[in-house]
Amino acid sequence: MNKAGRAKQLELSWAEIGYLAEGFSFASRPMRVASESITAEYSLGPRGAWIMLLIKNGQVYPVDLANMFRIGRSLITAELIPLADARLITYRKSAVDKRRVELALTPLGEKAVIHVRRELTNLVLQRLSAYSREEVLLCGRLLHDFISPVPGFRVL
Repeated sequence: MNKAGRAKQLELSWAEIGYLAEGFSFASRPMRVASESITAEYSLGPRGAWIMLLIKNGQVYPVDLANMFRIGRSLITAELIPLADARLITYRKSAVDKRRVELALTPLGEKAVIHVRRELTNLVLQRLSAYSREEVLLCGRLLHDFISPVPGFRVL
C-alpha cells in the first residue's frame, strides 16, 4: 500500500491529532529538566547537554551538529564556546582531514554525559514504566519517524 493509501487508512480525528500534537509539543519539557542541572552547573546554552551526548555518540564535527539541530554553524559555535570554556569538550585537528576540527569530550565532559544519561534513564523509566518494552520501543520508532526528514536520519 502506498503512502496516500496508508494515510487514508489511518483516518485520525482532529481531537486525536491534537492529542498527538500536544504530546510532541510538550515532551521536550521533562527532557530539558533532565539536563537542567548540568546546563546550570556549567552555564551551558540550551543545546549544551545534547551536544555532549551527540559527541559521545560519534557526532564529532561542528557541521554534523549544525545539521543535526538544523541550525547554522554560527549558532553551533556559540553553543560550543561555553562547553570548551567549562572544559567539557576539546577541539583537535582531524587525523583524516587536517582542514577539519573534531570535537571530543574531556574526562569532565564524560562525567557530565554519565549524569545526563542517568537523569534521562530515570525519567524514561519513571514516566513509561506502565508500558511494555515493546510499546516503549514502538513509541520511540514513531517519534523517530515523525521527526526524521529522510530515512536513516539518526538523532541520538
